[in-house]
Amino acid sequence: MPLPESGDPLGALLLLLATFCILGASLSVCYMIWLRSWEGWESWNARTGLNENEALAARAERLQRESRSRRS
Repeated sequence: MPLPESGDPLGALLLLLATFCILGASLSVCYMIWLRSWEGWESWNARTGLNENEALAARAERLQRESRSRRS
């Protein structure tokens, strides 16, 4: 019967690397989803009540710029 300490080091390394790859891919997907849905600091400040008037003005300005850029 083999001892538990005499495992396959190459297999263990590959398993560890595969785990890191899966973890990295999961974090990348979560980040991309978050980035796609992020509306910017203006809406964040408006939702939290921080500088609400400035945030709403900046958001309106940004939306006007985006609508102008889509038309051209």
